[in-house]
Amino acid sequence: MNKDYLNEKQGIEVATAEVFIEKYNFDHQTDYKIVSVAGPDQSPDIIARDCHGNILSIEVTMTEDNPGDIAAALGRSEHKSIDALRAHLKAVQTGKERLVVNCLQENVLMILLSRLEKKLLKRYGRNVALVVRETSLPWDWEMVLPDIHRYLAGKYVPFDQGIWLLSRGKDRLMRIW
Repeated sequence: MNKDYLNEKQGIEVATAEVFIEKYNFDHQTDYKIVSVAGPDQSPDIIARDCHGNILSIEVTMTEDNPGDIAAALGRSEHKSIDALRAHLKAVQTGKERLVVNCLQENVLMILLSRLEKKLLKRYGRNVALVVRETSLPWDWEMVLPDIHRYLAGKYVPFDQGIWLLSRGKDRLMRIW
């Protein structure tokens, strides 16, 4: 696949899908390979095909601890810069702001669930997996699996090939649904 024509978003989706497919193929004894990447505002993001012609579609989303963290990591926001963090600390010390603390069971989980909610609204067809790429701290997501399952219980989940979480280091793949 020629990656030269991909925009930044597509590049992230392809990189995520490549690792997912590698791990999925190993675990399921399959040989899927990416054959196409969706254009802007198209879903699912990635189409893969195996040697028998079977299709596996992949939709990608990302976690973040706080809104804007991904933009900051991509250099599009200064809210995590040293100057911004110093200003925040000063505002906390003077009582103007509350200290921002990340907690898996609170803000991090809420952002994940809001991302899932948006993905649940679309219909992607058959043989679709949702891959959630972790972009921040390496959280122990097993701690909140019961919360995720309670949230998804009774909802229509359009991902018949599961919802998967890929660690930031791309070394762990965990099925969360």
